[in-house]
Amino acid sequence: MFPWNFFGFNKNGNDPFKPLTDGQLQKMMDQLSNMFPDYLKTFAQQANNPKENTQQRNSDLEINEKVFETHDYVYIRIPIVDESVLKAVKIYYSLNKCIIDGFKGKDTPYSIILPATVKKKGAKAIYRDNVLEIKIPKSLDWQMSEINVDNMEQPE
Repeated sequence: MFPWNFFGFNKNGNDPFKPLTDGQLQKMMDQLSNMFPDYLKTFAQQANNPKENTQQRNSDLEINEKVFETHDYVYIRIPIVDESVLKAVKIYYSLNKCIIDGFKGKDTPYSIILPATVKKKGAKAIYRDNVLEIKIPKSLDWQMSEINVDNMEQPE
């Protein structure tokens, strides 16, 4: 059983999902700025210029992959002009992520989130027409567990 009585928002009339007023929000921001002044300054600068930061970061790590799925497979297509890059590339994958290591001489691996869960075995990678195509079979075995919902309302 979940201890719902510990929260106290029903007793005091405070609703945690109610939006804050401008005064309450400003007071909270002032308290936070006193606790973390340097962090909030850089956070505010990043919040004001999110496009510049993400564009710079994405241009460094971008490999222009295309990910799509069919009924039976998940495909990842990566354009590669220089075939010699393939000698250093290592490809790993888990149930929901594909990791490409050694691409473009980078030390950090590049992760690709897959649109569906995939099987442990049976993946293939083929280089053809300047495109590296990774084909991973989808896992159709969904192991689901049911969660019962208890009604905590007290009948009157």
